[in-house]
Amino acid sequence: MRLLSICFLACLLGCVYWLGATVYSDKIEEDITGRSTAALAKHSPNAAVAVDGRDVTVTASVESDQAKDTLINVADNVWGVRKTESNIVVAAKEVAPAPEVTLPSFDFSGNYNNGRLHLSGFVDSDDVITKVDQIPAALPPSTIITLGTLTTGAADLVNGPEKVETGIAALTQLNNGTLKITDREFILSGTVSDQDRLEAIDQLLATRADILAPLNVIQNITIDDYLQVTSACRSAIANTMQNNVVNYKVDYYQVEDEFAGKLDAIADLVNGVCENQIAQVLVEGHADFTGGEGYNQGLSERRAGAAQNYLEQQGVPYNNIAAFGYGEFRPIASNETTYGRSQNRRTEIHLTTIPVGASNATQISTIDE
Repeated sequence: MRLLSICFLACLLGCVYWLGATVYSDKIEEDITGRSTAALAKHSPNAAVAVDGRDVTVTASVESDQAKDTLINVADNVWGVRKTESNIVVAAKEVAPAPEVTLPSFDFSGNYNNGRLHLSGFVDSDDVITKVDQIPAALPPSTIITLGTLTTGAADLVNGPEKVETGIAALTQLNNGTLKITDREFILSGTVSDQDRLEAIDQLLATRADILAPLNVIQNITIDDYLQVTSACRSAIANTMQNNVVNYKVDYYQVEDEFAGKLDAIADLVNGVCENQIAQVLVEGHADFTGGEGYNQGLSERRAGAAQNYLEQQGVPYNNIAAFGYGEFRPIASNETTYGRSQNRRTEIHLTTIPVGASNATQISTIDE
């Protein structure tokens, strides 16, 4: 009987102990859960806590490893927590893409009329403006250059400065005309005095096709029929001016014997069958790109000057000759090859004519390629 009483008492005490331990453990977990949740909420509103006894598992999504370490440290320092397990995922914050900025299109314009050049536009870089600033050095001093609004801020255009330079080189060969360069098109419109000038422009644009790419190149150029000469003079010009180029060895400017005959024939034409019908003999010197720009400019001027002196010696009046050097500004062939450079070392002779019945000469300010 006594043994039975002792067993009953032991069972009763065990039940009381189990019940007390369970209730106490639940209260510990509830307390740790509350305090942990409150502490973590200050750093991550989406943090969740699971408590097993005094062991805590934290579940959350954060933006960095630093934020993860902070949550674990906070949970570790909650009173009563024995161990912290991490179920925290680091997920980089999605950054909204920056709004796409569309810049205005490249838009460059030029207008040329008998020695008067006007330029304006919206371009992509200061390099274009620098190139425009350098243009006067490669044009005759008589050229009048004015600038409208020329500013940067346009969308990028590949080889923009070189495209602009090519456009001006072509434009200033016209009697009068316009130039338009955008991000899609290169448009040259106007008139020339003869077929020779038209072919010179074609040759320039063909030589610089790689620079102009990928633009759509459009030419609207016509020959000005107002300038007329007698049929005999016209025929003589067509025959003689097929050989209007004097070439040079490297760094040389004097007219050599093999080219003197070309200048003799031009002088005979001016003083003979075309007498009083030639307004001006244009003598235009050029250089390849070896050497500095300044030196090449001077060399081209010496080449033009030597040819001018030769023509004067053959009786062409000084007042009828206009000589100028264009340096390396106007190549007609690639400067990357020996043959191309040999073609660019040259002086070209061109003629402008007097309209039939006109009392005054009509001078055409041109630049040859």
